[in-house]
Amino acid sequence: MAETKMLDGKVVVVTGAGRGIGREIALLAARQGAAVVVNDLGGSADGEGSGNASPAEEVVEEIRKAGGRAVANSDSVAEAASAANIVKTAVDAFGRVDGIVNNAGILRDRIFHRMSVVDFELVVKVHLMGSFYMSHAAARYFHEQ
Repeated sequence: MAETKMLDGKVVVVTGAGRGIGREIALLAARQGAAVVVNDLGGSADGEGSGNASPAEEVVEEIRKAGGRAVANSDSVAEAASAANIVKTAVDAFGRVDGIVNNAGILRDRIFHRMSVVDFELVVKVHLMGSFYMSHAAARYFHEQ
């Protein structure tokens, strides 16, 4: 009996998918039949830097070599317009979006009294606002679909 793939025909966006847990989620979604948007800003774990598309592109290449479908995106989840562009990447590449995995995050590993306001705001912007921006951008498509 052929294995049933739980995500056949679905399109999934995985943020923070260039490395670590996000990478594994993207690979699993692809193995389960999803077309995947591999989003990764290309910065370090602490959120410094950006524009290095190679982590996302490497995951896309791995998915494609295994026979899956994937595209890379290096926009930030921390701004509404760029989050909307991540979702638009899915629609442009695959015609729809069926799921968002809000995995992107940055690390500001400091004891509370040593954490700057700027660092705290960056964490909130990526973790909290980024999840909202991504889900909000996808909700319109979910409703239409």
